[in-house]
Amino acid sequence: RYQALEAYSRDQQPANLTVSVTFQAVDPRAVYTQYGDLDGAVLRLIDPRVTSGVKTIFGQYDAARAIQERAGLNIDVGNAITSAITGPINIISIQIENIDFSDAYEQSVEQRMLAQVEIQRREQNLRTTEVEAQIARTRAEGEANAIRLRGEAEGAAIRARADALRANADLVQLQAVEKWDGKLPTTMVPSTALPFINLQPAGNAN
Repeated sequence: RYQALEAYSRDQQPANLTVSVTFQAVDPRAVYTQYGDLDGAVLRLIDPRVTSGVKTIFGQYDAARAIQERAGLNIDVGNAITSAITGPINIISIQIENIDFSDAYEQSVEQRMLAQVEIQRREQNLRTTEVEAQIARTRAEGEANAIRLRGEAEGAAIRARADALRANADLVQLQAVEKWDGKLPTTMVPSTALPFINLQPAGNAN
């Protein structure tokens, strides 16, 4: 049997519920004795207790929880109604088939869901930006370190070369000779010595 009824959630959201009840008469004679017939038993025994049980249990659930925890809601409703119905009728199962909230509430739920999706999207974008910024910082630090190391290496080479030149003045002339292609200048200023060649013996200053 299906029963439609209206109930309010704990947060005062109205909803139209469709409830299915499966039952059987365990004592048909008692059914006819007490209620006249099976329809009478349904109207006088089952329907009122189903309505009362569903409204009571549904009223203990917030609207969002009723949607999210439908299985738990069904169990609580079933236990409440089964314990309330005694006599020649045996309740086999009770199931809330549908919960239809107002359009306004459903729109508000949709808006909240969209807002939550937008928040998650922005959080994801923020995390992506942070990761990209960290990668950029790491790359910049690596490049800065490479530049610093190259500068230190070049500076060390220059200092070493300067120290070597100061320690051996003849090295300057040697380097000049090594770079000379063996050709004398075609034009020379009178009274000047040949380039790169020191004709005075070492140790003779005269």
